[in-house]
Amino acid sequence: MNTPAPLGLRDFNPWNLQQAHVPWIGLVQQEPETGELIFDDLIDGIRAGIRLCYTYQRMGLNTPAKFIQKFSPAAAGNPTAQYCTNACDWTGFAADQPIDFHIPAVMIAWAKAIFRQEQGPDYGITDDEITQAIAAAQ
Repeated sequence: MNTPAPLGLRDFNPWNLQQAHVPWIGLVQQEPETGELIFDDLIDGIRAGIRLCYTYQRMGLNTPAKFIQKFSPAAAGNPTAQYCTNACDWTGFAADQPIDFHIPAVMIAWAKAIFRQEQGPDYGITDDEITQAIAAAQ
């Protein structure tokens, strides 16, 4: 029996973004039940999350701990502490380590950690797809 891909992958939104007020390139609609966004293709969905990373960095949310506290807040019922631990384990970044999302290798590692947390270990997104989205986010 085949298990369907997680909703975030089916909706081309591996970050599970919900910021519908942002005029994202490629935004199709919002999931009525979950509030998660639906994009027209995977690159646009990845690009949106990369742009969000750039915005968070400008706001000073450039450490894993600060980023994840904003991105997946405990007040919304998210496992924020475990999320941060996982992202740090998977990337090798320390929770309080400033990171520069504009460095492609950093962005690739960060995106892969977020996708793994949000979509599970078999998310199936390649480094090349993330690299394409980085180029589109410039």
